[in-house]
Amino acid sequence: MTTGQNESGLVLFPPTAEVNEKGHLVIGGCDTMALAEEFGTPLYVFDEVTLRRKCAEFRDEFGRRYRDTAIVYAGKAFVNRALALLFKEEGLGLDAVSGGELSVACSVDFPMEKVYFHGNNKSAEELGMALECKVGRIVIDNFQELDTLAEIAGQRGATPDVLLRLTPGVDPHTHKHIST
Repeated sequence: MTTGQNESGLVLFPPTAEVNEKGHLVIGGCDTMALAEEFGTPLYVFDEVTLRRKCAEFRDEFGRRYRDTAIVYAGKAFVNRALALLFKEEGLGLDAVSGGELSVACSVDFPMEKVYFHGNNKSAEELGMALECKVGRIVIDNFQELDTLAEIAGQRGATPDVLLRLTPGVDPHTHKHIST
């Protein structure tokens, strides 16, 4: 595994990060000051080289230890078409928690058998979309959701693969619709 320091000695930055002669932070060959001028701030910058290295690192490390390993990116952290395409190219799966994230996956022809539709407040419309897209697994959080999915699947003649997520009864001290 890699450390939090890159070749330039910058801690907590991608390996491609460096400081140029102007004193500007450069990531992946892109001057961040120029990016800020062009796109404004705040601005999220993802380094493709670092992401691909991390994907390979996870595949290699887990693959050495476990034959049947699935590396799945949590889309709720942040997903867009470019990231979904990158993770598709790297052979990862996608954990989608909304219809929007399913739409992103579909828009880049993500292999739907590698998509896990997760989320603690999935609507009937989103469950229908997951069936229509033929996602690999639908993660069920409660009996109400199981009943809703069974009804929608029955109407469509679908037999989805499901996972049941069990919670140990820990009270997260938050609103019941957003607790996970």
